[in-house]
Amino acid sequence: MSGTRSKLALFLCGCYVVALGAHTGEECVARHHEAESYVAAVYEHPSILSPNPLALTSRQQALELMNQNLDIYEQQVMTAAQKGVQIMVFPEDGIHGFNFTRTSIYPFLDFMPSPQVVRWNPCLEPHRFNDTEASYMEVRF
Repeated sequence: MSGTRSKLALFLCGCYVVALGAHTGEECVARHHEAESYVAAVYEHPSILSPNPLALTSRQQALELMNQNLDIYEQQVMTAAQKGVQIMVFPEDGIHGFNFTRTSIYPFLDFMPSPQVVRWNPCLEPHRFNDTEASYMEVRF
C-alpha cells in the first residue's frame, strides 16, 4: 500500500473518530462555538466497476478495482484540501459498485470479527486479520 494511501487512510480514520464524537465534554462544546461553519465538498465520478457484477472475480481483482477508485478519490481529496475543504462526501457504492449477487459480492467484502469477542480497531491494526484490506482502504464512514 502506498505511503500516500496510508496517509489517506489515517486521515479518514481521524475524520471517522471526530464524526463519532471522540471529543467529549467542554472541549467539544468550546470547539462547536468556535467553528460555526466549515467548507464541504461532494464528489462523484463514473466509478471503475467490475464489467459483470454477477460474475465471480478473485479477491485480488476486486482489490485492484477498488484501489483504482480510491486512487481517484485520493487525488480529489488532495485537490479539495488545497482549496480549503474540511469534509468531503463520496457516493456510498463509489468504491466497489453495486448490482452484485450474494456470491459475486464476496471478494469485495471483509471479514469483521464480532466486537463482543474481539477488540479491534482497523485504523490502528490494519493487518491484524487476513482479508481486511478493503476496510483499511475504505475506512467506512
